[in-house]
Amino acid sequence: MIRFRTLGKYLVVATAGTLGYWSCGVPDRSEGEALARTHCGSCHLFPEPALLPKNSWQESVLPHMALRLGLAQEGLDPLGALHYEEIARVTQANVFPKDPVVSKADWQKIVQYYLSAAPDSLVDTSQMDTLRRVPVQVLTNFTVKPVQSPLEAMVTAIRYDSLHQQIWVGQRMGGMHILDKQLRTTDSLFRPQSPLSDLRSLPDGTRQVLHMGIMDPNDQTTGEWVSLRKQAGSWQGRRLITGLQRPVHASFQDINEDGHEDVVLCEYGNYTGQLSWYEATPTDSLQRHIIENRPGARITYWHDYNGDGRKDLWVLWAQGDEQLAVYLNGGKGNFVKKILLRFPPVYGSGYFELADFNADGHVDMLYVNGDNADLSHTLKPYHGLRIYLNDGKGTFTEKYFYPLHGATQALARDFDGDGDLDIAAIAFFPDFSQKQVASFVYLENQGNNQFVPRTFADTNRGRWLTMEAADVDQDGDLDILLGSFYLTVTPTPTEAKERWQREKKGVVLLENRRF
Repeated sequence: MIRFRTLGKYLVVATAGTLGYWSCGVPDRSEGEALARTHCGSCHLFPEPALLPKNSWQESVLPHMALRLGLAQEGLDPLGALHYEEIARVTQANVFPKDPVVSKADWQKIVQYYLSAAPDSLVDTSQMDTLRRVPVQVLTNFTVKPVQSPLEAMVTAIRYDSLHQQIWVGQRMGGMHILDKQLRTTDSLFRPQSPLSDLRSLPDGTRQVLHMGIMDPNDQTTGEWVSLRKQAGSWQGRRLITGLQRPVHASFQDINEDGHEDVVLCEYGNYTGQLSWYEATPTDSLQRHIIENRPGARITYWHDYNGDGRKDLWVLWAQGDEQLAVYLNGGKGNFVKKILLRFPPVYGSGYFELADFNADGHVDMLYVNGDNADLSHTLKPYHGLRIYLNDGKGTFTEKYFYPLHGATQALARDFDGDGDLDIAAIAFFPDFSQKQVASFVYLENQGNNQFVPRTFADTNRGRWLTMEAADVDQDGDLDILLGSFYLTVTPTPTEAKERWQREKKGVVLLENRRF
């Protein structure tokens, strides 16, 4: 089985002197670039020096890249903080080779190439120019309604159960709260230390819940897929799948064409992970089949890519080798992978959707990148959301880009009912230096994919991590639910964090007033 080495996500930052003993001499830059393209472009798309400022390369990214090439770094022990289960798994996957893949002399040339070619800072002209051309206007057709019951701003997932008209809210420590359409808590469940990451509701009253296990970056197998049902006034649970590596998303399809629905799980992991499908069997057990064995599977959709009548599996990969890929469904559980788009490892891919933006009958892609909880917390002008149009032959071309620092999620829906797709977007890592913090943006489609950005007053009333579109008030149009999570590893104003923690307004509803 093929194993992938990626530039994963870490919370450790090296000191500025880490690279000092390799910085003597000035090797030929062209040789350093050639070596960089060979070694830094072998496992993921080559990261151009211009993507990060010089200090980010020097102080954090390059030292961790060296570890991935088997070069020890003073003060950095990649296995030091891992659980024994993780150490065994990471070691077996050869994430950090015991023997160097590159000589110290060649690594010095790579370092000097990046440090000589990287800018001192990233110039944010793209966002400034965009906002100057199209100022953010007031969001007029939505009313902001906060949760009515105290709810800690530690929301990991928010899902609308349309069958029972309930809002399910997951929290970091394992709590699950059920809200009615007035945003009042009507019921609560608790699964210690295992936050909700996904949920679906069945007509018989069963809820199938995905628990990620430990939320923070890890490779432990503490995640579970659980069936819940309320009986005699209390919730009863049954484990369907255990031993999952930080699972974040589930999708469903009869993959082996036996008449029984199977489930695909994205086990995001950290250094390791996998994309797997679980086959339903006559004994009601689920047999695992690995589609691809590496970390970073974020979200999946089923849609026929090649017109052969079978639905194919579309996947967003993050965590190093960032890409949008389709796994062509050959039937009976056989897949052939095709990479549609590939992004540098610093992009921070976070979300995507399939939608037909130009109404030509071919599905397009809405892509979001802005994960900044990595080795470089600097604001990045290439963060935001993009529309890639499908030419009908399976080739996707960028048609639209809206820059949004720290973009996390975007939903393409016809919110205003005029026949075209609008976009609601959130940013978990916004630019807090702005007077109006751009943590939520509503892009109103004016036709031909020309959008007017809008937002509501005091967007900084929450730090938006998750979002859902649903007709919560049952009036025939789509409302927007926002979930707030106040913990962060990136620079954040103290007064904002204290407010989010104090107010306990973990959920906000943007109620659509179209009707």
